[in-house]
Amino acid sequence: MVDTTVTFDFKATDAETVLLFTHAGWREPVEFMHHCSTKWATFLLGLKSGLEGGAFTAHPNDTRISSSWG
Repeated sequence: MVDTTVTFDFKATDAETVLLFTHAGWREPVEFMHHCSTKWATFLLGLKSGLEGGAFTAHPNDTRISSSWG
């Protein structure tokens, strides 16, 4: 989205590596912001699956969550 910022940081623990993800800078909490939040979750779960030996589910084979925005 225009004028927003996406950041990824990693935090190591004894048992795992945690991905800290932020999509910030939204001027107001519009409906599309919530759509993006859910869509990022599907992308990250697809990445997790692939990294753990399953199938990657990135675009265009990702989960469709809306008829309006994909």
